[in-house]
Amino acid sequence: MHKHITEHRVRYADTDHFGVVYYARYLDWFEAGRTEILRDKGITYADLEKKGFFAPVVEVKVNYKKPARYDDIVVVETTIENIGNSSIKFNYKVFNKETNELLCEAYTVNVFINKEMKSQRIPDDVRGVLS
Repeated sequence: MHKHITEHRVRYADTDHFGVVYYARYLDWFEAGRTEILRDKGITYADLEKKGFFAPVVEVKVNYKKPARYDDIVVVETTIENIGNSSIKFNYKVFNKETNELLCEAYTVNVFINKEMKSQRIPDDVRGVLS
């Protein structure tokens, strides 16, 4: 199974009044992990869009275990769990780099659509690279 590692230093803007990372910021980190695991395989969102494909998130589940805090370095591990006819399920694990503590586990499901927002079969060339 292919895994991509992305690191991120928690910025002040990522946190709430208590210096704890605001829950929705994790979604940004997941997007970075998703983008980079695809890039590792030679696929960019820009290339997909040029071909008329888009892949919005249609489902997300996050299980927060421990908080990330201001100035921590977090490590986001991204893997592809499943490639369906028109969807891809990505898994994420976020760790504190210094302590190696698991901060959260999550997944997203992205569905391939066209400009009319109709579900589309994942192109064979994309499926071949990701499988």
